[in-house]
Amino acid sequence: MTDLTLAPHPTPSRALTWLRDLARQQPVSLVIAAVLVVLALVSGSALHGPSDALRDVIGAGVAERTSANSWIATLASVLFSGSLPELIATVIAVLVLVGAAERRIGHGRALAAYLITGVVATVIGVAVQAIGIGIGEVWALEVAYDTTLHPFTPALGTIMTASAFAGPLWRRRIRIIGFASITTFLLYDGHPSGLYALLGAVAGLALGRFLRPRGRVVARLWTRSSHHEARVLLSTLVFITALGPLVTIVTRAPIGILAPLGSLFGDSLPPRHLTRPCTIDATCIRDVALGDLHGPGTLALSLLPLVTLIVAALLIRRARRIAVWAAILVNLLLALLAALYYGVLPLTSDVAADMPGHHVERFFLGILSAVAPLIVAVVLFVFLHHFTVRTPRHIVRQYIALLVASFVLLAGFYISVGFLGRERFSPPITLGRLVFSAPERFIPVGFVGLDRVGPVPTDGPLRGVFVGVGPLMWLIVVVGLVVAAGVTGRAGGASRRGAVARILRRGVSGHLGQMALWSGTSYWLSDDGAAAVAYREVGGTAITVGDPLCDQARAAQTVLEFARWCDDQGLVPVFYSVRETLAPAFAEMGWPTLPVAEETVLHPASFSLQGKKWQDVRTSMNRATRSGVRAVWTRYVDLRPSVARQIEDISEQWVADKELPEMGFTLGGLDELMDRDVRLMLAVDEREQVLAVTSWLPTWRDGEVVGWTLDFMRRRADSIHGVMEFLIASAALRAQEDGIEFVSLSAAPLAGVDLDGDDPDRSQAERVMAFLARALEPAYGFRSLLTFKAKFQPEFSTLLMAYPDPLQLPAIGTALARAYVPELRVSRLPRLLRSVV
Repeated sequence: MTDLTLAPHPTPSRALTWLRDLARQQPVSLVIAAVLVVLALVSGSALHGPSDALRDVIGAGVAERTSANSWIATLASVLFSGSLPELIATVIAVLVLVGAAERRIGHGRALAAYLITGVVATVIGVAVQAIGIGIGEVWALEVAYDTTLHPFTPALGTIMTASAFAGPLWRRRIRIIGFASITTFLLYDGHPSGLYALLGAVAGLALGRFLRPRGRVVARLWTRSSHHEARVLLSTLVFITALGPLVTIVTRAPIGILAPLGSLFGDSLPPRHLTRPCTIDATCIRDVALGDLHGPGTLALSLLPLVTLIVAALLIRRARRIAVWAAILVNLLLALLAALYYGVLPLTSDVAADMPGHHVERFFLGILSAVAPLIVAVVLFVFLHHFTVRTPRHIVRQYIALLVASFVLLAGFYISVGFLGRERFSPPITLGRLVFSAPERFIPVGFVGLDRVGPVPTDGPLRGVFVGVGPLMWLIVVVGLVVAAGVTGRAGGASRRGAVARILRRGVSGHLGQMALWSGTSYWLSDDGAAAVAYREVGGTAITVGDPLCDQARAAQTVLEFARWCDDQGLVPVFYSVRETLAPAFAEMGWPTLPVAEETVLHPASFSLQGKKWQDVRTSMNRATRSGVRAVWTRYVDLRPSVARQIEDISEQWVADKELPEMGFTLGGLDELMDRDVRLMLAVDEREQVLAVTSWLPTWRDGEVVGWTLDFMRRRADSIHGVMEFLIASAALRAQEDGIEFVSLSAAPLAGVDLDGDDPDRSQAERVMAFLARALEPAYGFRSLLTFKAKFQPEFSTLLMAYPDPLQLPAIGTALARAYVPELRVSRLPRLLRSVV
């Protein structure tokens, strides 16, 4: 029985080996993590942070210091955490960030970076606070007596130092993600720890620049388009606007510049337990009703606009123009609501009549909260031209119509139900008030204000409608956006397919070109129309079908042009089943490659069945001759209906015997047999019964067929033994008679992949492909197919997969599985598991 577990549970010896390897690879991070834990235990600060006395000594800040030693003690602020969750998070950050850094830059440099960035950030941070207090800056005065612990700072500084030694891809990721996260906390949380983290990261950048050897050449990746950089930055900007308010919600007493904006997304309704005892008069009854509204509905309404922005940010990275428009409109809505709340409403109340200086600054911070999303919307609009993937107009119109209809129906439903139960509001509500308040049901309650909520329902069903229509509307917005953004309008198209067919007739490199004409394939064409790439788009991944469709001299340039086009379109390009001759081009681009298949090629000019190695094939040929079986070279379109039905029956029986659906992508089925250019080699007995069938795809040069590639292979369950060997040998002999240059027995997908994915020395890519091979091999038998083809003494040629980004490997593996088995659903998984056992 085959072990079903793809990743066996580690045995104690394996666990010890893993720990020993970890200690050898990143001893600095392990020692630092141990020091942090020991200090927390010894000082008694593990659970609730340092005591007030200890915090006054070690906390960074501008508190009164009596000696130089007391100032030096503040450097220990990076070694203590304020709570157990923060301690755990710090240890994880050290193990991950510092560990990754020391594997990249070495143990000594990593330790130096940890110490230097921590010290520099603390010293400069305290100095900045002192200067702010000296000039009377409001934020500095507000945190003047804070004693700050900032254990994340040196870890962030260390990974920023290591970014200088990384390649362009990882360097950009580390810096963008790092600074985006730090900036978000600084703007929305506002406590000094965010300032220290920012200073530590900047110090890490400077230190990395200093430590990196002069003249060091960092591996250069392929030059991505300018659109890509803009999309990454704009996606990050939108992401910050979405995550920032969440930081404000979960942070105690946020004081950041944009904290007023974030606070509007909080649930400002009073908790139910605070209002329950109040049942005396109408005011108290209303307070109780407000408390009853406090719950999942109001929380969902507060968070779903932010979820919309997060989804839009993810789609913006994939160049979806409709997502940019969604982010623009949501930000404009937030700007309008914030302006009304902080700008218009205070001016219409008594608050603005006599506003002291401190309140004036808070007032302008509120106005800034309205300006911030407005700026984001304007920036997105200005850079709209970087987003090239358009949703078809009819889909956009359908999406807009859905939103308008949903809003009208939900608002009408709220008004109708509210009017029927108008007496069960506190105070009772009128039809006019219902209509006027309907838009408020779709706005987070924080933007409305507790004192402006108006009449509220006092019974359960009405409360459900009151708090339910808003979240439902926002869910429709989010789901509709994802669906609409998924329709890109990219397709093969008859004209493009015709152009690709003409290119194939002229001649291309590789033997799999005819597969480019199969259903479900999309096409990219060069500007001059002389080169093309056929690909399958699966989940944002563009998987090519073999080599670029052009002559060999132009292949490398075509690869680069297609990769850049994919980048513009927000697709991840993956060149699959390409020949090794393209490996230098991928190496120059900085792309990793991985063997994924073994192609077997025969040369008809030298083909012979003589010799001991051919004994099995000769036996199959002789057996077929004695049984009255003959080989028929034909086309599907030329078959009599009765013969075509036999082939269909053979194929259907073969599929029915499998535990999983028929595979696709680079493996053809009945539909692919019907191409007029495809040839069939049939095994037919004396009763005109078809025993087996193979199909052969042409390879052209200057309009002439120069090679045939095996694709479809099926036989009856009761056919004679060796019938497939008979058909393939007959096809090779026919090719020899016709002067064909080569006969390819095609490639066995994943057959050359080592199934041992647990080897710690293997790369992530090799482990992903091993997982795919282990999952599909028991059901489809790629390795046995390769063994069968080896009988014909072929020339073996390794086919590669090339990809730009190792982080995309899980998505690439999933896309390949879906490309090969598009009909695989969750309901089919038990059958897959049974086939593996």
